Amino acid sequence: MKILLLTTCICNDENIKDLKRLILSINSVRNIQFVHYVLLQSADGYSEECLLGLASNYTLITISQSHIVSLSKARNKLIKEVNSRYSLNNFDFVSCPDDDCWYPEGFWNSFNELQALSRFELFYTQFSSAPSISPFTSNEHNSSNLIRYASSNTTFYASKVFNEVGLFDENFGVGAKNNGGEDLDFAIKASLISKVIFFMNSAAIGHRDPLPEFRYKYFQGSFAVLNNHKLKSTALYYHYLRKLMVGIFYYSQRKIKFADFKVIK
Repeated sequence: MKILLLTTCICNDENIKDLKRLILSINSVRNIQFVHYVLLQSADGYSEECLLGLASNYTLITISQSHIVSLSKARNKLIKEVNSRYSLNNFDFVSCPDDDCWYPEGFWNSFNELQALSRFELFYTQFSSAPSISPFTSNEHNSSNLIRYASSNTTFYASKVFNEVGLFDENFGVGAKNNGGEDLDFAIKASLISKVIFFMNSAAIGHRDPLPEFRYKYFQGSFAVLNNHKLKSTALYYHYLRKLMVGIFYYSQRKIKFADFKVIK
């Protein structure tokens, strides 16, 4: 199996430390071929060599820039860099792990085995600061789980699906016009064209635990995404209405502004 990974990192000491953990977790895998692109932003004063030296067992390609762009723009830059050197069809799966994500021992072996059995084109799971690899059980995919759990760290796309979706919508994402939502937008688009979707209801990926009290910060982006897709299925329209109710609650608590209900083009 050949896997393409795309990671962006805004350079500071803490983020570089986290990125090294991710690289080492990939480097420990022996039976899967990885190509890992990393975009280092605000990279002045940080050496690529300290990262490249950690990847003795797989292909790590770093790109540095002195400025910072939105997350969706950063990922699109990586996709274009990949397309200049490879064909996406050369890979089996593509994922976009954050710099503070990591893969626990045994994850990729289990992923490989499950894919051989189910032939999924889109796979997603959960994350935790204390991930554990439990026996893969039944498929628990539904639209609610996709919208709740599909994130950059936990979602894996068959290369043909990733290629068909194309680029991330640069209207969404951290640092974009609509804060957040870029992963949800990409996952929804991919789900609409994937023949087999698998959700493993287990915290199989390493990442810091989410802070539910700060979810409102990403309301604007995720609401805008659901607004864009609401007419594509009954389920998506339901989730749009549900998100609208959540937004009204946030607004009543003065956590968001009325302007956050507007999709910024």
